[in-house]
Parts: sequence; structure tokens; C-alpha cells
Amino acid sequence: MAKYIWAVATTMTMVIMMSNTINATSEDSQFCQYAKLKPLCNKMVRGATNYKDALKNAFKQTLALNRRNTLLIVPVVTPLVQKSDSPSAPEILKTCKEKVVDIASYVKDLIEAVDEDNKDMIEYYLRTGDITLRDCVESITEIELPVPPELAKVAKDVEDYKETALVIFLQAPIETVYNKPLPADYAG
Repeated sequence: MAKYIWAVATTMTMVIMMSNTINATSEDSQFCQYAKLKPLCNKMVRGATNYKDALKNAFKQTLALNRRNTLLIVPVVTPLVQKSDSPSAPEILKTCKEKVVDIASYVKDLIEAVDEDNKDMIEYYLRTGDITLRDCVESITEIELPVPPELAKVAKDVEDYKETALVIFLQAPIETVYNKPLPADYAG
């Protein structure tokens, strides 16, 4: 009898595990098949029923991330700048603030570009270093200050969103698209 109960319990556990696996994969969006960061991609495209919706949702999520970053950057960078005796230290905060404003502007332009079917503009912004906090981080390392972990995390988040948006846009693995031209017959 104990063997029977154990077998039933084991079978039930396996069914539950398989059901959870099936449910987890059924939540994966068709637009995220090539994404390295599938949970992030699925979050970015949530609710999309077509390619344009997927792109717009991804850019809207990136804009939301940028609003969060706007609130985080000043409190993280300000004490760092205040501790530094470098003559360029005051420029760091200015650079970081400007970068966040620039990213917001670029992402708003991307949302408009989706509406206008302007694939060249979308590709340009996603392939260049415009949607990144690298300038902010590099300005700190240039005066030989340690980059605060909070800033490093925020910068990585921006890169992850940008890379995931590029994968959604191109519908191809990131390894195959960076620094390579699109084929002449690319239809998106």
C-alpha cells in the first residue's frame, strides 16, 4: 500500500511539474523566440497581438524604465560627485542627467517611428550607443571613481532593454545581428 501511495504521489508531482512547465512556456510570446532574456522580453511585449504592438509595448516599457532611472540617478551620482575633488566632477551629474533626458527623447521617437513604419530610424537608434548610460558610467570611471553598484545595475538594465528591443525588432538572435548589415531583402 505504501508503494502505491508513493507511486501516486510521484506521478502527481510529475504531472504538476509538467503542467507548470507547459504553462510557463505557453506564456512566451511569439515575438520573444530569439530573446536571451525571455522573461524580460515577455514583460516588454505583454499584450501585443502583432509585430507593431510588440515594438510599441517594448518601447513603452523602456520609457517606463527610463522614468525610474530618472529618479534613481541623481541620488546615486550626487554623493559621488560631492566626494570627488576632480575639476570635472560637477560635469558628471550633468552628463548623467542629460543622458536620461536623451534616452527619453530617443524612445519617444522610436514609438513614433513604429507608427510611421520608419524601420531605418528604429534600427539606427537600437544599434547605436544612443540608448545607453555608457557616457554617465564612463564619466565616473574617467576620474577614477568607483561606479556605484546601483548605477551599474541601472546601466545594465538599460542595455538589456535595448538589446531585447533589438531582438524584437529584427526577430533574430542578437549574436547574428550586432554590427552586421541587414540583408537587402529584409522585410521586418
